[in-house]
Amino acid sequence: MKFDPAKAWPYPVLRPRAYGDDYPHAEFEVEIAVNRTQGTRNVEVVATFELSDPDLLKLVEKGAARYVLLIRATKTRFRELLESEKPRIDERFSGGELSGRVEVVPLLVCTRRLMNFKASGWHADFAKKAFDIETGSVLAEDSPKEYWIDTMDESSIGSIFEHVESRDVNDGLWECRLEGDRVKIVMSISDSQRYKVARERANGQPDGQYLMNGLYLVALIHVLNMADQQKDEYSEYRWFASLDKRLEDVECQSLGSKSADRVVDAQKLLDLPFTKMPMIADAES
Repeated sequence: MKFDPAKAWPYPVLRPRAYGDDYPHAEFEVEIAVNRTQGTRNVEVVATFELSDPDLLKLVEKGAARYVLLIRATKTRFRELLESEKPRIDERFSGGELSGRVEVVPLLVCTRRLMNFKASGWHADFAKKAFDIETGSVLAEDSPKEYWIDTMDESSIGSIFEHVESRDVNDGLWECRLEGDRVKIVMSISDSQRYKVARERANGQPDGQYLMNGLYLVALIHVLNMADQQKDEYSEYRWFASLDKRLEDVECQSLGSKSADRVVDAQKLLDLPFTKMPMIADAES
């Protein structure tokens, strides 16, 4: 199942306000925490669901709908669908199952066929309508959440970049926000969708290194420099400890250093991405 912000459903679906207003006065929001068990490669995913529409809540209470997380990790070819009757999912994954880019898709899914279903919170356009909804259909969805899990860091979850969509960012630009346990790469809605498509197409292909250089390398240099300049401000965040450990692993100066060459350090952290660019690699043959 792939998130499509422009998807047209044959019945009302509760989605983020930026993508539709089938339920103008209701919310379906999911808070997700991804944590590494210290000293291991095990990962815990905890999701807390907030659903405000009373008719959808009744479906959950009657067992006709469940909270769902779809978890995908491209690097390890991992894919799993987690379901719960309660508004919380807490799942632990063994070492190596989740690594690299991990996508978490939060959903509310119908578990049995609904005949002539209607909800009082629907938009006025649907006020006098009812729908038959098949088992397995999506009733609500939140935007997918992305995490970068670096399993080389054995002390905690590794370097994490979370992709966030925002209507406040202009097309063609992206921002890097360091406040929080994850470094947020913020794009416009349009650019975010195009980036995801390009990344999926380039997955496992040599051209994928262009994406690494064009986004992660630049973002990582910025994060390293900001952490050096404002160590006290950022040292409390999880990403800070993760990057500090990775710098130690590749024998680079720790965060807060005033003389470090972070352009070089970022390349080491990303395993020398320049040498893997298609034209450079081809020139060796």
